[in-house]
Order: sequence, then structure tokens, then C-alpha cells
Amino acid sequence: MNKMGWKRQWRLVSLFCAIVFQLFLLVCGSRVDNFRQTPLRISQKLTSSTPPVKLHISRNYVVIDNGIVQVTLTNPTGAIAGVRYNGIDNILEHDFKDTNRGYWDTVWERPEDKGHTFDMLLGTNFRVIAQNENKVEVSFTKTWNPSNNSSAHDLPLNIDKRFVMLRGSSGFYSYGIFEHLKGWPTLIIEEARIAIKLRRALFHYMAISDDMQRMMPTDEDRSAGQVLDYKEAVLLTHPSNPKLKGEVDDKYQYSFENKDIKVHGWVCNTPRVGFWVITPSNEYCNGGPMKQDLTSHAGPTSLAVFFSGHYAGPELGVTLKEGEAWKKVFGPVFFYLNSDSSDNHRTLWEDAKRQMQEETAKWPYDFPESLDYPHANERGIVRGQLFVRDRYINKDPMYAKSAYIGLALPGDVGSWQYETKGYQFWTQTDKTGQFKITGVRPGTYSLYSWVPGIIGDYKYNYDINVKQGSDINLGHLVFDPPRNGPTLWEIGIPDRTAAEFFVPDPLPGLRNQLFNNNNITQKFRQYGLWDRYTDLYPNKDLVYKVGVSDYQKDWFFAHVTRRTRSKNYIPTTWQILFGLPSVDPKGTYTLHIALASATYSHLQGRMNDPSRPKPHFEIPAIGRSNAIARHGIHGLYRLFSFQIQGYELQKGENTIYLKQIKSGNPFYGHHYDYIRWEGPPQKN
Repeated sequence: MNKMGWKRQWRLVSLFCAIVFQLFLLVCGSRVDNFRQTPLRISQKLTSSTPPVKLHISRNYVVIDNGIVQVTLTNPTGAIAGVRYNGIDNILEHDFKDTNRGYWDTVWERPEDKGHTFDMLLGTNFRVIAQNENKVEVSFTKTWNPSNNSSAHDLPLNIDKRFVMLRGSSGFYSYGIFEHLKGWPTLIIEEARIAIKLRRALFHYMAISDDMQRMMPTDEDRSAGQVLDYKEAVLLTHPSNPKLKGEVDDKYQYSFENKDIKVHGWVCNTPRVGFWVITPSNEYCNGGPMKQDLTSHAGPTSLAVFFSGHYAGPELGVTLKEGEAWKKVFGPVFFYLNSDSSDNHRTLWEDAKRQMQEETAKWPYDFPESLDYPHANERGIVRGQLFVRDRYINKDPMYAKSAYIGLALPGDVGSWQYETKGYQFWTQTDKTGQFKITGVRPGTYSLYSWVPGIIGDYKYNYDINVKQGSDINLGHLVFDPPRNGPTLWEIGIPDRTAAEFFVPDPLPGLRNQLFNNNNITQKFRQYGLWDRYTDLYPNKDLVYKVGVSDYQKDWFFAHVTRRTRSKNYIPTTWQILFGLPSVDPKGTYTLHIALASATYSHLQGRMNDPSRPKPHFEIPAIGRSNAIARHGIHGLYRLFSFQIQGYELQKGENTIYLKQIKSGNPFYGHHYDYIRWEGPPQKN
């Protein structure tokens, strides 16, 4: 056979081997799943000047590389083992196991369990979902098998963890799909998140907002410190950075509300590199826009929390009944990396904020391939205008300015706070009450709202069915807030937080300098403020005189227990003194008490007689928010309205006694949001 014949045969053999190899990859774990066609324009960054996205698959790892960032994922478990960027071979902590550096996790239990299970959601199967020069999307799945349940304590969910890298993008995305099929057993999921553990030797500067960023203590600093009232709070006694000595560090000091958890992360000094968690939407988070959760904290650790009971209690977990079908998409979250040659940390922070705004503008994304994630053209819009009608403030309806208004699963008034299984879509009205909620997934919703400065919750009377491409205009909506009579006096501002009340200085030896005088609005985040009540009121409790006292100076931010000399914590009774120039003995007066949080709180109220055996009104034991201990100025909002008959009152000075009767713990109590005393109804 001549030389040309051999060459022809060799080409054919090589082609055949290449085809067999590709088929092998498709069959053995890299099978391409059914997916949407990728849009021609994924991003303005996808230009021919940037390298294509490459995918390399080996027995133990999956590597995605776009020439800017390289991500290594464990195969088939789907943990983030490595992130290479800007000359750093791995920004993640290489002293940890490769499955403990970046991972999805959840905490769950079944009714028969004695405790909960921490589960890192390690996959058992790998697939390539999409692969081209502009994008790679891969999937790591874990499928529950009911037949194995008798021999193994396994999470009864199907889990699909996705990772996406785009051409020209300085980072990568991750999203996940949780599914509980009909007929499966009861399940309680307490929390779900993505955790990133960065290199301890490199990342020391943390930034979570414009006014909350600093050099942080290390894990070793915390281990060498003094644990305070709970394990998360540590007094730094021998820190590696002497400037931090004598400060308190606690991860809960860096919590934020869902609506504000947009970007947070860390900066490495040498080389100057930033790592950021960017959350462009919280539509998949539980509890609405004001639900608080963790961000970044000492470790160095960064989190993307999808749901938890923090600042709320177990009500904010997902409870699936036996046989109940449920599916939900969490994310995508963007993990962004940037670099700069200057010595200014804020340069990287400002760039991360710019990237966050860019990501937010692109939501809903057009690149996820899962059919469970609707793209922009598959979603809908709901719009309208909200008014507030309160004749004791204004005879005509007023614009509901800056009102929070959103869609959540159908339920009772205010139920959006406790809704955990569906999606929520929130915005704020403009100065004329106009609102437009965009990017709404198809489904049936109720429309809910609350207005800063107004007590109570609003709910639209009818369910709203959003379809693909729909644009629903609800027209003029009117909110009639709780109101029985004219305001005679009030304490606080109805904004669902206790931020306007008196927040004391921390003890000198228990400060975090980040929240000192230059950051006064964050003062409530200091450690140990609950115990300052005893310092201010060592023997007698708070007395507030309407018309004389100032709630910003004289109303303690939390109604807590009082510490005795023997270090017991006893009930406390606050007094509100107010005068009535006249009393209608046949009239009905109303006391509104809005609570911003409650932790094992039990409040009893009495009028003019603190020794009366039966209270005039009572709020039974409620709440497990732990907001007082975790430096939260609010938790779940609750409004209580009590009617007081005129014959219980007297002309001249009257006293309301508010007794927090649950005792024995420094963290039992509640935050008040607002208190209002109304006179009897008046005729128009």
C-alpha cells in the first residue's frame, strides 16, 4: 500500500476514535440534557476578542475556563474545589478538603428525628447541559430513591445543582432546583445556602456595604478569644492584628435584610483581588424584603443564603407534608472576581457595586437552560396605584408613598411574612403610589403591601393570575389601615423596626469599632446591649410620660428582662403615663401595639392598677426570632389592637403597665415598633 493510502487510513482511524471518545463522554456522565437554544446575544461582553469557554472533564474533576476565571468542580459531587484568578492558583482554602471549600448545603429533619441533619448536597451524577464557545452549563444531581429509605437516612429531595460560565465574564453563576415528589414523606428544611471558604492567608478585608467594611479577625483570632454569651460572639484577646484587641466579633453583626443583600465579599491585598457574592434578585428567598440573614463573616466566609429561620424562627423553614409535591429554583447567584493595582480597597468595592447593578439590570437572566427558570419573555408584569384612606389623617385618600408592594402565594393579610414555598416579587411605590412589578413568574398570587408610617397590612381582594407575557393593570387600589378613633398620643414610628428608639452605648470592653460614633445608624449591632437595660434601670423599670419623655432618648429599644445581683433575669414592667382632660365613660378607646420582633415574649397590660389579678389585655407567649441576641433591630412584624372601655379610665393622669412576664433569660422579650392610643370614634 502506498504512503497516501496509509495516510488516508490513518485519518479515518483517527476520526473514528474521536467519534467514539465523544460518544463515551456523552454516555458516561457528560450527556447533554434537553435545553433551550442559547440566544445569539448572551452578553455584550461576548466578543471575539475574549477566549472561548472551555470544558475539561476527568474522573474526579470538572474544570470550566473562560481565560479569565477557571473553576474546578468535584466530579460527580459538584463542590467548588478551586477558583483560579489573576495569578492565584486557588482563592479557596486549600487546607480544607476539596468538598469543604465551596458548597451547597441544607439543614433538615423528619418528624421522627431526634435532631437535624447538616447535608452538603453532594451529587451522584454529572451532566453537561450546554457547551459552546460562549457558554458552559453543567449539572450535578442527587436523586432520592424511596426504596433505599429503610436502610439509609437520606434527604427525600431531588437536587440539581447548576454551574454556568459565560464568555468574557469575570466570574461564574450557580443555581439549584429542589424537588419533592408527590407521595414522598414529610420533610422539614430549616435552611439552604451556598457557602464559600476563602484562603485564610490571603483574604482579610471584608466589605458588605458602603459603611460596613474593615480588616477582619482571623479564625485563629477567634479560636484564641473568649467566648461570650453564645459561641458566635467572641471577645478578641490575642488577635494577630493588635488594633482588634478587645473587640467583639460575631457573624450576626453583619446580617442584612433581603432587599439589601445585593453584593458582599472580601479583598485580598497581595495581589489586590476581590471576591464578591452578587444576588441580583431575592424572588426565591423566604419572608419578603425585610427578612434578615447572614452575608459574609470572619473565616473568611461568604454566603448566599436562600432561606433560614434567622430573625424569624422555625416558621421560615420549608415544611413539606407527606405526599406534598414541591419544586423551587434558587438563584442564579453570581460569584464575581475583580482586581486592581491601587492600594484602595474601595476601588474594588465600587467596581463590585457596578457589576451588581449590571447583573440586577439583566434579571431575569436569559442564559439558564433549565425549563424551571422562566426567561424574561416568559414572565409577566403587574402594575397599579395604591392609596391610603385614613379620615383621621386626611379626609381624602392619600398617595401610598414608598410603600412596599409585592406578589406572593395566596394567603391571609400579612401572610407573605411566613410564606416559604413559592416565589415573591416586591417593589416600592413612587411618590404618587404608582408601582410596576416586573419579571413575575407565571402563577397565581395575592398582592400584598405595607406602607411606612402606616400600621397594618394591605391585601388586594382578588387573586391575580399571571401568565406568560401578561401586563396586568390593577388600577387604583385603596388601603384602609386599622383605625377606630383619633390619635390621642403615639410612641415611635410605624416602620416595622425599633431603630428610632434609644439604643445605648455598649460596655467599653465589648465594642466593635465598626459600629462606633462614625457609624451611629448601625449602633444596634453592638454586642451585649440587652444587658445595658439593667445598667440604666438597676432597681426600677422604665417610666415613659407622654408629652414629656422623648422616645428617642427615653424608650429603651427592647423590652427585656432585668439582671439581678445573683445574675438571675426577672420580669420587667414598663409604665406609660398619660393625661386625659376628659373621659367618655361609655366610649371605647383603642390601644394599638405593633411589635417589631418577639422572642419567647409574653406581654400583659393593665390600666391604672398594676396588681389587678387579670390583665386588661394580653399578648400570649410568641416568637422565636432571637433578634435581641443577634443584633437585629426587628424580626417578624405583629400588630395587636385592644379595646379599652372608658369606665376603666380616669380624668387626669392614667397609667398603662406593660409587663414582660417571661423571665429567666437575657434574650427573652420583644422590640416595639409603634404604640398608639386612640380616642372613641368620632362622627364625620
